[in-house]
Amino acid sequence: MENYISTKLTYLKNKNTYLKTRCSYQKLFLDSVKKIFKFKKIIQLLTSQNKSLKQEKEALKSDVDILTNKNAELKDDNARLKDEINELKKQKKKPKIPPSKLEGPHSNNNNTKEAEGTEKTIGRGKHPRKKKTKNITIHNTKRIPPEENIPEGSILKGTRKYTVQDIMIQANNTKYELEIWQLPDGSYAIGKLPEHIKGHYGPELRAYVLHQYYGCRVTEPLLLMSLREMGIEISSGQLNNLLIEGKDEYHKEKSDLLHAGILATNQVQVDDTSARMSGKNGYTTIVGNEYFTFAMSSGSKSRINFFHVLHGGEPIYLMNEYSLTYLETIDSENKLGYLKLHCFEDPISGDDWEEFLMQKGIYTKHERRIVTEAALFAGLIHKGIPHDLGVHGDDAKQFNAFVRSLCWIHEERHFRKIIASNKQIAKEVEEVRDSMWELYKKLKDYKENPSPEFAKEIDKEFDELFLKQTSSPTLNDRLLQTHAKKQLLLRVLERPNTPLHNNLTETDAREEVSKRKVSGGTRSGLGRKCRDTFLSLKKTCCKLKINFWNYLKDREYKSQTINYLSFIISHRAAIKAQPP
Repeated sequence: MENYISTKLTYLKNKNTYLKTRCSYQKLFLDSVKKIFKFKKIIQLLTSQNKSLKQEKEALKSDVDILTNKNAELKDDNARLKDEINELKKQKKKPKIPPSKLEGPHSNNNNTKEAEGTEKTIGRGKHPRKKKTKNITIHNTKRIPPEENIPEGSILKGTRKYTVQDIMIQANNTKYELEIWQLPDGSYAIGKLPEHIKGHYGPELRAYVLHQYYGCRVTEPLLLMSLREMGIEISSGQLNNLLIEGKDEYHKEKSDLLHAGILATNQVQVDDTSARMSGKNGYTTIVGNEYFTFAMSSGSKSRINFFHVLHGGEPIYLMNEYSLTYLETIDSENKLGYLKLHCFEDPISGDDWEEFLMQKGIYTKHERRIVTEAALFAGLIHKGIPHDLGVHGDDAKQFNAFVRSLCWIHEERHFRKIIASNKQIAKEVEEVRDSMWELYKKLKDYKENPSPEFAKEIDKEFDELFLKQTSSPTLNDRLLQTHAKKQLLLRVLERPNTPLHNNLTETDAREEVSKRKVSGGTRSGLGRKCRDTFLSLKKTCCKLKINFWNYLKDREYKSQTINYLSFIISHRAAIKAQPP
């Protein structure tokens, strides 16, 4: 019995020890659970704080991106304002020296991506070799025997050709003696000067003066000095008259370019640049395509002015179904719908148009502007300008008429101006620009081989590119702005003859800029008109592969061996339009 009791007690002691140990473990377990819950709350709190910090970080990155680009814009504005202040103080502004092409692709600020949109140029020393004397006209031939005595029995084996190009610059004065005969009836018969003689300066000299001033950008003082050094007796006033007086035939030929050039392709490219006229600032508007260039200067660059340019400076006004259609696209509230009761089919001039506006009670500046635009638009259609004329250029609002399209190179420049605040954004900007140029290349391929399937593929890629999200708010905003111009940028999908860039007209505009920098502004309306005329004729001759010097001589001599430029444009366009 005692053994039983002893064994039982031992068992109970062991069980008690076990229960105590178990309780201690349970207590440790409960403490651990409590700590786990406590740590879990801490982890949740830290997770929440981390998420909040990440959001703050992204917001700060967005703010930095926006402020970086805003700061760059303000710096540009500040530099521009400093230049204006310096000009007002009669001080020189800081010169801008752009990189030269001669410096190669590694020069500073020389962006090679923009060049992808233009034709590739051939480097120095890599041009295909050709005979340099193949197309040279030989005026004199001189045979030179050897200096030593030729012994008897020698045989002439031929000659070695050696061509020397030279030029003769000298005065060539002619005195015309007009015979005077008294006829039996007492009247007199007097010899007549040749038709090409106008005044006391011959056609060769007149052509030379025009070519040097308008074609080679030589200033009047330098031209005057060179003429006097050649022995020509001429004053500065006489030289000025040779440059601007009696140029009606040139003006007429220039005005005919516009209509012929537009009808040749039903597509024009447009641009404008600053001009200086009679001591005031103005603008020169350039209209052209592959066949012609038409330049016209004025005091503004509004849409009304653009329509005046298309009118060739002689606008007419009409109120018919075309003007009403134009009003419907502009006047969304239809405040001017009553004008359909006052349509007229006979075109009127500017003075009559002002009277029409007063009679119909159109007084506000806004209403007069859009009604005048509509009347000028209808006048253009009346003159034979196609209502579906393609107008290509940058996104300047004054050119928003007819069938509008935009330049891809101008659009890509917006992305190039974005300043990346970190490496990630810089990478994203570069990827977007690379994708734009890939899409640009596909559009060039589409122009060569258009098809509905290819058009759908390009349309899809356009949406994917410009609707994607990046880490830069500035880049995202720029992408959305470009996507909003989708129809204008992809106009080539519905009209394959639509250009993709505006380099052609920009090059024409640079001619005006260069002339302005060299010779300054014009001092009279006639001088401005002549500068526009000869700019147009020179660039048109260049596009038609016509020698401008030969053209000027042909017109001054009145030989007419070179046909009128408008006729040449129409003829070449008709040949190109013929099926192969």
